[in-house]
Amino acid sequence: MCNYLGVDPETTLRRIHIARAFNSQHQVLLVDKAMELAKEIKVKLLIVDSLTSHFRAEFLGRGSLAERQQILNRHMHDLLNFATLNNAAIVVTNQVAAKPDAFFGDPTRPIGGHVVGHTATFRVYLRKGKAGKRIARLIDSPNMPEGEAVFNVTEDGIKD
Repeated sequence: MCNYLGVDPETTLRRIHIARAFNSQHQVLLVDKAMELAKEIKVKLLIVDSLTSHFRAEFLGRGSLAERQQILNRHMHDLLNFATLNNAAIVVTNQVAAKPDAFFGDPTRPIGGHVVGHTATFRVYLRKGKAGKRIARLIDSPNMPEGEAVFNVTEDGIKD
């Protein structure tokens, strides 16, 4: 993609910082570390892959649900705070679960419940389409209607 855009790949890769969270506490701590990093360099995008994965694995059963949701809520608000203070975009990926008793509307719900569903400003569902295409469906937005966009991810970048 860099070559297609006329940008040096090595320079681009040096500007990307990656940290791997080993548990939910570490994941929360990494937002603090990102905040420290943002004081030194301009951070415009922070991506959290699989937002709720560690939380689901560590807080098992209904007895720990309230604690999990409180920590997850604080974590989501720390991410929102990071975005506001740094004028940055935050992108999180998350799993969804089917809700079979839903007779009307979307039967899928974000893992993490209302905390994740209501804290995220925009919710986009991604799915595979035919012939290598991808479909992004905007589910929730404060100022845009629901809709879909079809795109391809190629070596030249994202094409519609």
